[in-house]
Amino acid sequence: MNMNSDLKQLVMAVSLGCMGASPAFAGTNSLAVSATQQTSTCTGVVVDDLGETVIGASVIIKGTSNGTVTDLDGKFSLSGVKNGDIIVISYIGYDSQEIKYDGQPLQVKLNESKQTLAEVVVTGYGGQQKRGTLTTAIAKMDNRVLETAAVSNAGSALQGSVTGLRVTQTTGQPGSEPTITLRGGASINGESDGALIVVDGIIRESLGDINPADIESIQVLKDAASTAIYGARANGGVILVQTKGGKSGKATVNYKGKLGMNFARLGYDMLDAHDYIYYNRLGYQRYANVSGANNLENQTGYGTNSNLCDVKFLDDTNKNLLSKGWLQMKDPVTGKDLIYKDYNGELDDASFRDVSLTQDHYVSVAGGSDRGTFFTSLGYYDEDGMVRGTGYQRFNGSVNASYKVLPILNVKAGATYSWAKKPKLWIGEYEFFYRTRSQRPTWNPYLEDGSPAPGWSTSDGNPDYYRPRLTRENCTRKSTYNLGWDLDIIPKKLTWSANASLYHYDYQNEKFDKSFQPQTSNVPNNVRTAVAEISRFSNVQINTTLNYKDTFAENHNVDAMIGGEYFDHNTFDFSAETQNSPTDDIPTLNAGATRSKTYSYKSRYRIESLFGRINYDYQQKYLLSFTARYDGISKLKDNRWGFFPGVSAGWNVTQEEWWKNSKISNIITNIKPRISYGVNGNVNGIGDFAIYGVYEQIGAKTYNGQTAYYNSTLLNTGLRWEQSRSLEIGLDLGFLNNRLAFILDYYNRTTDDLLTNLNLPAYTGFMSMKTNLGKLRNTGFEMEIRANILNNPKGFKWDISANLTSVANKILQLPNSDKPNNQLDGYEVADGTKKDANGKQITKWIGGYAEGGKLGDIVGYKQQHIFKNWEDVKAHANMRIDEVAKLYGPGLANEINPATGKTYATSAGWKPIEPGDVCWEDVNQDGTINSLDKSVLGNIFPNVTGGFSTTLTYKNVSLYARFDYALGHTIYNHLKARSMGQYQGQFNNITLVKDMWSEDNPNSDYPAYSYADQLNKKNLSRESDGADIDGHSSRMYEKGEMSKSEMSDMSGVVYIPLNTKLYKDLFREGDTRRQYSLKDCYTKNADGSLQYVGVVQYKFIGVSLPGNSYRSFLDDYPIYRYADALLLLAETKILLNEDPSAEINAVRERAYGKEYFAEHRDQLAYPHDTDNSFYANNPFVGSDANPIEAVLKERCREFLLEGKRWYDLRLMGAEYCTKYTSANAKRLLWPIDQNSLGENSLLKQTEGYNN
Repeated sequence: MNMNSDLKQLVMAVSLGCMGASPAFAGTNSLAVSATQQTSTCTGVVVDDLGETVIGASVIIKGTSNGTVTDLDGKFSLSGVKNGDIIVISYIGYDSQEIKYDGQPLQVKLNESKQTLAEVVVTGYGGQQKRGTLTTAIAKMDNRVLETAAVSNAGSALQGSVTGLRVTQTTGQPGSEPTITLRGGASINGESDGALIVVDGIIRESLGDINPADIESIQVLKDAASTAIYGARANGGVILVQTKGGKSGKATVNYKGKLGMNFARLGYDMLDAHDYIYYNRLGYQRYANVSGANNLENQTGYGTNSNLCDVKFLDDTNKNLLSKGWLQMKDPVTGKDLIYKDYNGELDDASFRDVSLTQDHYVSVAGGSDRGTFFTSLGYYDEDGMVRGTGYQRFNGSVNASYKVLPILNVKAGATYSWAKKPKLWIGEYEFFYRTRSQRPTWNPYLEDGSPAPGWSTSDGNPDYYRPRLTRENCTRKSTYNLGWDLDIIPKKLTWSANASLYHYDYQNEKFDKSFQPQTSNVPNNVRTAVAEISRFSNVQINTTLNYKDTFAENHNVDAMIGGEYFDHNTFDFSAETQNSPTDDIPTLNAGATRSKTYSYKSRYRIESLFGRINYDYQQKYLLSFTARYDGISKLKDNRWGFFPGVSAGWNVTQEEWWKNSKISNIITNIKPRISYGVNGNVNGIGDFAIYGVYEQIGAKTYNGQTAYYNSTLLNTGLRWEQSRSLEIGLDLGFLNNRLAFILDYYNRTTDDLLTNLNLPAYTGFMSMKTNLGKLRNTGFEMEIRANILNNPKGFKWDISANLTSVANKILQLPNSDKPNNQLDGYEVADGTKKDANGKQITKWIGGYAEGGKLGDIVGYKQQHIFKNWEDVKAHANMRIDEVAKLYGPGLANEINPATGKTYATSAGWKPIEPGDVCWEDVNQDGTINSLDKSVLGNIFPNVTGGFSTTLTYKNVSLYARFDYALGHTIYNHLKARSMGQYQGQFNNITLVKDMWSEDNPNSDYPAYSYADQLNKKNLSRESDGADIDGHSSRMYEKGEMSKSEMSDMSGVVYIPLNTKLYKDLFREGDTRRQYSLKDCYTKNADGSLQYVGVVQYKFIGVSLPGNSYRSFLDDYPIYRYADALLLLAETKILLNEDPSAEINAVRERAYGKEYFAEHRDQLAYPHDTDNSFYANNPFVGSDANPIEAVLKERCREFLLEGKRWYDLRLMGAEYCTKYTSANAKRLLWPIDQNSLGENSLLKQTEGYNN
C-alpha cells in the first residue's frame, strides 16, 4: 500500500469537502475512502450582532474536547469534524450557539447575552471588559435608575443603586450636591473621602452640571486594583461616566419630557395658640420657681405685655374682642382669664408650597455613516423648591462627533455647556425652617392692610416681606472642550490615542439688602449691603495612550496599554462688599459709599503621570490584570513622586471542560473567584503651596501703616502621599443560565501615612504642624443580586436587583499625644467605678480619634428615667450633685456648697433636683453627675446600607420601583431637642411637649417642660444649645432605621423580653439594682402617645461567647464579686446558727445607698423586711421570716440575669426549688450548663434532665 499517495488523497478530500466539492476517486483503497467519509475540517467566521468579528470565541465539538478559538479576524479552522456533529460556539458575554455541521463553512452571529456576564464595564482610559473576564471590583449602575429617577443630579441616584457607596444629602435645596463616600472613606479628617469623577475622560468636581439624560453608563471603580490606574486622586474611588454618542445609520431625533410633583411634608405638628400659651406659661413659671426670674408677662408670644402678639388678660376694656375671633382660656399660672388670637399655620403659606413642580425637557439628534458620527443634545430642567423663593434651573447643551480622516485615523471632538441658577435664602436653611415653622402662633404675620408683617428681624418675620427686599442671585457656568484622535498603527492590534481637554468653572453670586424696617424698630435699616462674589477654576488635561491587543497561540489573549498625562488646575476667587447705597434701585457695588470688604485669592497645582495596564487571559479561564501609575504633584517637595500599583486575578471555573461536562453545569452557570491588591494615594489635606510656606495677614491688616503679614504655617517638606493598600476577595456566581446572579466582595483597606495635624507646644509659635502620622483600616462586605424572575414569551418579564453593603473602620495609628492610645479630641470619662491604688478614679477616653477606636462615635449623657415624684428623687438622687446644670439633691439643700461657701439652697445659680428632671446614669457611682459620666450613645455611620429595585415589563410598558435603606446609625434630633427644650424661650413647640412629664403624666420618659432648658436644668441639652452633635440626653438620639417606632433609652439594651411581673414584684422601692438590671420598654402610637410594652434585659451587653448563642456578656463579665462573698458568709452563719445580719445588711446598704437605707432601716434592714403585702404569694422572693429565703432574695436581686439562680435554689434544697420554680422531680437533677454544652460538642446533658 502506497501510504504517501493515500495521505495526499486524504488531505485533498478533506480540503475539497470543506469547500463543498464532491470529487470521485479512482484507485483509492478502502482505508482511505473510509477515512474521507468520516472526518473533515470545518472553517468559518464568528461575528457579533453589530457585525464586528469576535476574537477568541470558543469553537468545540459538543461532547468532546476537540476545539479551537477564533483569530483576530474572527475566523477559525477545526479539524476532525464529521457530518452531523454539533458545533458549539461560545464567548463570554454572548449567548452560545449550537450548529449541526453539514460540511459547509459556518457563518456564525453571536447575540449579546442579556445576563450579567454580558455586561460591558468601562475600566478607564478607553478600556472596556466584559463582566465575565473582569477581575476587579467595578459596579455598574442600572440605567433604568437614571431613566426613571426624578433627580437633577445623577449622584443622588447612586444611593442604594451601587454597593459600597454612601451618598449623603445634607439639604433639600434643589440642585444641591450630595457627598459621595466610598467604602467608609479613607481619611480621618474627611478631606479626601470624595470620589474622583471622570466624565468622558475629563475630571470634574461634581455630577451636577451633567444632564442625566445624556448619560450612557455610570461605573464605580471600588478596589485599589481598578482605581490604581488613576493613582493619586483615586483614594476615594472613581466614578466613570460615559455620555451618549452618535452611531452609524439614519439621523434620529429624540425628545423626552418629564413632569413631576413634590408634595409638602412639614413633619412635626405644632401647638395651637391655646396649648402654646398654656405650656409656655407653665414652663416659664417652672423656670422662675428655681431661678427667681419674674418676667413672665414680658415674654413675647405668651406674655401679656407684648404689642406684637395678641395675648391679654381679660378685662372690661377688651372683652369686645371675643366677638372678633379672639378666644378665651384660664391662665394655668395665675388662674385669671386670658384672651388670645390664634394664627397658627398662617405663616406656612408664605413660607412653603403645598406642591412644587418639576419639569425636565430633553431633545437629542444623533446619526452617522461609516466615516463619521455625531450627537448633539439640549436640556432644560426646572424644579421649584418646597420653600418659596428657592429652586433650581439648568440649561444643558452638548455636542460630540467623530470622523475617519483616513481608514486608520479617527478624529473626535466634543463640547458641553451648562448654565444653572439656584436662588438662596437670606438666612440659613435650618434657621428658616425652624423659625417659620416655630413662629409664635399669637403673632399676626399680616398687617391690618393685608401686607406681610416684618416681625422682629430678618430671620423672625414674614418671608413675603423680606424676600423681595433681601435679594440673592447666583449662576454657575461650566463648559468642557475636548479634541483627540485614535490612530491604528497596526489595524486591530496597536492603536495610539491622544486627547486634550479644558474644563472651565465659573460661579457668580450677588447679594443686595434693600431698606427694611422691622416692627420693633422706629426707623428703617438703610445700610443697604451689596456683595459680589466670583469663583473660577480651570483644568487643563492632556493624555496619550498606546493600546495593544492580540491573541497568541490561539489561547493567550493580551490587552495592554501604556500612557502619560498632564493635569493643570488653576483657581481664582474674588469677593467685595460695600454699604450705604443711597437708593434701593442700584444693587451694584459702585453705589455703596463705604467699602467694607475686598478679597481675592489665586492658586494652582499640577500633576504629571505615567500609567499602564495589562490584561491577560488564557481561553477566558485564567484571568490576570496588572495596573500601575507613577504620579508627581507640585503640592509635595521631598517626596513628590508616588508609585501606585494594582494586581488582580480570576478563574472562570465554568469554562473548564470538566465543569461543562458535569451534571450541574446547567444549574450553576458561572463561578468566578477573584482576588486583587492595590495601592492608591491622596494629598487632598495639603494646600497648594503649604509645602513652601503660607503667609497670612494679621487681624488688624496693617502695622505702622504697612500691610502686615506673618508666617502662619510651620513647614514640613518631608510630607508624603497618603497611601491606601487594599486586599479584596470576590466571588461571582450565576445560576440557571445566569438568570440569578450574585457578586460578592470582601475587602480590607489600610490607609498609611494619614495626613494629620500634630499639636505643638506654645513656645514654637505654631498650634500644629501637618505630618504623616496615622493609619486607618476599613473592612467591609458587599453583595449584589440580580434575578430574572419571569421571562414569558408572551411579553411578561420581571427583573429584580438588590444590594447590601456593610463597612467597619478602625484607627490603627495616630500622632503621639499625651493621652492613652494617642487620643485626639474626644472626652475623658470614668472607666466605671474603677479606682487606682490611691483611690483615684480611673478614666478612659471616648469619642474623637484614638488608636483602636472607630470614627463617628456620638457621646452624651444616658438618661435612665424621669423622676416620677419626690420619693423617686430621694431614692435615686437624695445626695446627688449635678455639676453640669448646677443641681443638688433634696438631702443636700442645707449642706454647705464648697463652691460658694453657702448652703446649696441659698447658692446663686444652683437649683434643686425635682420630679420631672432626668435621672442620669452615674457611671462611676460617685454621687456626682459631671463630664466623667458621659458614654457612647451611638455612631453616625450606618452599619448596613443598600437598595432594592424591581422592574415589571409587559411588551413595551414597564413599571420600575427602587428603594434604598440604611441601618445601624444614630441620628441626633436637633429640632426635637430645640423645640422641647424651648431654646429660644418664646417660639412655638412641637406637639410632643404634651407628652412631657407633669404631675398628671408622671410616667413619661420626657422631662418636664421648661423655659430655656439649656439655661435651666439642662434635661435635654447638657453642654450646648444643641448645635453640636455630642453632649446631649440619650433621649434626643434616635436610631436611623427607627423613625416610625421609638423606644425609651435605646442605647445598651439587649432585647430579651421578660415577664413584667418580675419587674414589679422583685425589687423594693429605692433598690438601685433594678435600674441596672432591667429597663422599661415603650412604643410610640400614631397619635404620639407612649404605650408600655414591658421589660427588657439591660444588665449585660456585648459579644456572644464563641461556640454558643445562648447569652451575651461583657468582656469583663463578673465571675465572683464582693456581694457573693458576703452572702456566702451569711449562708454559712445561718447553717452554724449565727446571726447573718451584718453581711445581709452590708449588701442591702450598698444597693439602697447609705442615706436611703438609714432612713428606711426599720423596713429594709434584716430581719425587718417582712412586708406581707409585698411578699405574699411572690413567685420569686420571700420575706426575712426565713433566714435562708432572705439570702436567696438578695442573691436573686444582686445576681439577676447572671445565670446563678438555679444553682442557688438547688444548693438550698428541693423545697426552695419547688417553691420558687415550676420544676418537677426530674428537673431537680444537676444539669450541665448550656455554655459548656455549646462550647464542647462531646458533652451530653444529664440523663433525665430534659425529660
